[in-house]
Amino acid sequence: MTPPMTLEQMALCMDRLADMSPVRSQLLQCLAQEDQDLSCLVQWVERDPVIAARILRVANSPFFGLAQKVDSIAHAVSLVGLRSLQSMALAVTVMEQFKPTDLRLQSAHQEHWRHSVAVAVCTQALARRARVAVDTAFSAGLLHDLGHLAMLGIDHQRYGAVQERIRHASASDGPRSITALKLEAEQAVWGFDHCQVGDMLAQRWQLPASLRRCMALHHRCDDPQTDRLVWLVLVGHALAHALDLLHAPEDQVPEVPQSVWDGLQLDWSDSNSLLAGIEERFTVVCQQLVS
Repeated sequence: MTPPMTLEQMALCMDRLADMSPVRSQLLQCLAQEDQDLSCLVQWVERDPVIAARILRVANSPFFGLAQKVDSIAHAVSLVGLRSLQSMALAVTVMEQFKPTDLRLQSAHQEHWRHSVAVAVCTQALARRARVAVDTAFSAGLLHDLGHLAMLGIDHQRYGAVQERIRHASASDGPRSITALKLEAEQAVWGFDHCQVGDMLAQRWQLPASLRRCMALHHRCDDPQTDRLVWLVLVGHALAHALDLLHAPEDQVPEVPQSVWDGLQLDWSDSNSLLAGIEERFTVVCQQLVS
């Protein structure tokens, strides 16, 4: 078996994987600013035809349910709002950055984004009930597992070895959580886990601190730096599995600590409508972002 890597070695690999074009790099920096400059955002989105076309496709989809056709990025802002456009542009930029050229990786790539969309939709649906910004919640859910995708792109054989270790351990170790098995397998194969890699990506791209915490701490809810958004991603992750949005065989609902439930104090009134809306929105978002 190939020996584990160091984080320094991983950083060198990530330099090649996560290096963006100057236009996308500037767009990402614009998206990461707390005080958004509308003209800056529109300018950099329009300079990347691929990103612009994908954003307009989503803006014209049932994702937003607009009554009129969106024909420009500036028009999209006026109809869906700056924060919604920011969230959408961030999602599309990152998804395009990690688009695989190796056909062997396309299935795993699509599976990753379907999972991430499921968590994003669930996190966003719960955001108002947890008094968390809705658009930030969607971005947090979508990007929380980005470390996984970086690992897949850097060494798909190690990535596969992790999946094999998880399958073997889940069959022989008894009732242990899939999360614990996954983190242990990553440490054994890589020398670190996807949360640490996600943190490295967030630092490299200078993402907002709120998103970086979700990428780094979504499996470490007892860390003193966790906040309501991190907790909400954890609950969104559990809800996505509970609803079986991915129709995965032998799926397991991750455990949510009581301290997280106590901290969020979610309002579960009208839950039937909430859950039905999640399933419908997941289908729509996957059609526009993943397919």
